[in-house]
Amino acid sequence: MGLIRFKLLSWLKIELFDDEILILVNVFVRKSLNYAFFVIKDWLPVFSTAIRLMLLYMAKESWYINESELDDYQIRIVRRNLNSSFIVKGCAGSGKTVLALWRAKELAEQGNKDYLVIVFTKALKQFIEDGINTIGIDGAKVLYHWEWEHRMKPRAEYIIVDEVQDFDIDELKELRKAAKKNFILFGDSAQQLYKYLDRKGQLLTMEEIQVLTGIPMENLVINHRLPKKIAKVAEQVTLSTDPLVDRCKKEGVSKPRLIECSNFEDELSYIREVVTAQKYTDVGVLFPNNQDVKKAKDYFDKTGWGVEAKYRIDGNDTISLNFKTDNPKLMTYHSAKGLQFEVTFVPKCSVVGETERNPLYVALTRSYRDLFISYSNKLSPFIEGVDRALFEFHDEKKKSTLGDLPF
Repeated sequence: MGLIRFKLLSWLKIELFDDEILILVNVFVRKSLNYAFFVIKDWLPVFSTAIRLMLLYMAKESWYINESELDDYQIRIVRRNLNSSFIVKGCAGSGKTVLALWRAKELAEQGNKDYLVIVFTKALKQFIEDGINTIGIDGAKVLYHWEWEHRMKPRAEYIIVDEVQDFDIDELKELRKAAKKNFILFGDSAQQLYKYLDRKGQLLTMEEIQVLTGIPMENLVINHRLPKKIAKVAEQVTLSTDPLVDRCKKEGVSKPRLIECSNFEDELSYIREVVTAQKYTDVGVLFPNNQDVKKAKDYFDKTGWGVEAKYRIDGNDTISLNFKTDNPKLMTYHSAKGLQFEVTFVPKCSVVGETERNPLYVALTRSYRDLFISYSNKLSPFIEGVDRALFEFHDEKKKSTLGDLPF
């Protein structure tokens, strides 16, 4: 089962590790800044089963955070004057999307409904829409870029752009022209995915965007999502010189698993077995291309396993994603940008070529708990070059039963 933490109140935290329940009460003595911890094992055994079920149900980590959970760098951005333009640069998991929506929420609360939030992908729009109803943001105010373009590029007093690193110069100029008053941008150069597309114009780093626009830039320093054990792998994949591991707050419980299988279907079967055995409820299964997403969806449909998917074949989109359900979500690395999952599976990890490096990095940085990387032929050189000591390796070609799973 691994470790699950659930914070009930600022002073009460419950941890569940395998079959042992720990209740941690944190007493904060303000003057001396000392902490006293009281650990009670198997607290109220009669309620242990109920507590365990509650923790499993609450394991899905909310991507939207409360004001009390903001770090100092995020608070600095939240407290910026509402009538200001600015750029926010931050690594994966630093809270960029949260802060973009926070600004929109503040505008709505002040009675200013003339704003738009523009994201790059349809999947990110769906992810946001499925979570914003409770925070007072009108879902109609969130558009993905193609949608915005084909609605005659509507203008607004405030244009808020997430994943700005994937917009080319001409697109940025169009978006800025649409902002009647303020232009607010969020992004990360290390997650730039469309640099090598022929149809795209010139893409810029965050620093180049700052120079182009002349807008002041803030930096987010802390990675709240990614465990260090996963970050150590991702950091060896990216070419970015920006440190990742040092930014991460949590150590994590398990090393990323590297799994060798006999073929693609065995990889998919392994994923289903692991999700079922571990009772994961927030699952992302990320593929290098749309064809593999469709093959996986067809395979799981035949086996009767309920999954949801987003893929594009011959110019036609198929999307059944609903982020309110516990069903595993299947999509490409590109579509996963901006999303997060309790566990991420990266099957058929054999990508080569420099154009695939950043997309793979994005896939590796989606999880806030566990990461499984699998392959059945040749492993991607980007993973092959990572220190093997950072992985827990499993050869599934020699295993044939659920009892052989590595838990």
